[in-house]
Amino acid sequence: METNNQPNLAVNRNTNQIPSEPFLIAFDPENGMRIEAWLDYFNNACKISNKDNDWKMLNISKYLKGSALTHYINFCLNISNFDDLCNILIENFLKPNIVNLSDFSQHQLRNNLDQYFHQKLNCGRQLGLSPQLILEGLTDGKKCPPILNN
Repeated sequence: METNNQPNLAVNRNTNQIPSEPFLIAFDPENGMRIEAWLDYFNNACKISNKDNDWKMLNISKYLKGSALTHYINFCLNISNFDDLCNILIENFLKPNIVNLSDFSQHQLRNNLDQYFHQKLNCGRQLGLSPQLILEGLTDGKKCPPILNN
């Protein structure tokens, strides 16, 4: 029996998690998990456990398996914003849905430029559009004026 007030930092051998951490099933893209659903699940568990975005950034790698962990190690270690990390994971592990060209053209810029960009980009990728067509879709087909040097 412990007599001091030191927290029990023993790691649960079955989950590799410290008992004070939320219990979460790891994201494994090879078993058919949808990244968007898993991120909702992860965020809800963190909210219930009062874990903030800093904690999420430091600990999300514990909850990634297979190619998701490999992608995180290879491409995401320098990302410092949790929302940016989520967008990159979604872009990489998005499961194709049935999307048609009207879905791509219906995305409109409202208040959130980042959200608009990622939705349009994901939709264009699902359609298999070339980067040039996606770029034209992002600018609604408008040519960008050249930058003037003063």
